[in-house]
Amino acid sequence: MDMRLDLNEGNDGVAFEVHCNAGDAGSLRAKTNAVSVRIGQRVRRNGATERWDSLIILCEQTQQGTLSTKVIVCHPDWEQQLQIAHIQSGTMAPNTSIPTLELDLKPTHI
Repeated sequence: MDMRLDLNEGNDGVAFEVHCNAGDAGSLRAKTNAVSVRIGQRVRRNGATERWDSLIILCEQTQQGTLSTKVIVCHPDWEQQLQIAHIQSGTMAPNTSIPTLELDLKPTHI
């Protein structure tokens, strides 16, 4: 999987880019200012099969202007979802010595 972005396209005013391949169902490529992705999978609970969201990804621009991506895992036996990653990026500063991407991997119940 290629994780590189074309830096020349970074000034198009769009905050996020999505590339999704869903096998036989098709694919999606989009540039957008907000993203919400839910991935559900079949689970067996109480003798019945149901589909349960196991992963949620939320991307948005905060009121402070930073871009925020949250990765959340879910389990039918949990009372709360668990945020396992929060990735934030500020506006691109001309000074390249300032980190533009912050990664928080502290698990947080939400």
